Amino acid sequence: MEQIGPEHLARRLRDIGQRVTPQRLAILGALRPGEHLSADEVFAAVESSLPGVNRSTVYRTLEMLRDLSLVSETDLGGGARQYERIEGRHHHLICQGCGRQQELEDALVAPLRSTIFERYGFAAGIEHLAIFGLCGECAR
Repeated sequence: MEQIGPEHLARRLRDIGQRVTPQRLAILGALRPGEHLSADEVFAAVESSLPGVNRSTVYRTLEMLRDLSLVSETDLGGGARQYERIEGRHHHLICQGCGRQQELEDALVAPLRSTIFERYGFAAGIEHLAIFGLCGECAR
């Protein structure tokens, strides 16, 4: 996955009317598309580059970035929330038998977004979806 620099991350924040702070840049920089980290893992990564950063600042900022759709928050199993920087729509199939994860194309999810809007007039923000079930091997 291509590394995105701090200038791009700062521009993303400014484009949606948010202040650019060292903490926000460090948190966004610790997260990478396709890589899921717990809040504690994000805190550890940020603390190494910004010693003395407050754990609650990291948690609040993750929530704010999630609400702004810059970061996704997903339970990928096991009850722990995982965070990932959003650079595009990204979905998973997660086997509850063996724990295997597989990417799911957004082209399969797009009709669901459309149908929800057509039937309910609701614009579903399905940017990061995790679907739980059994893989082919475990289902046998």
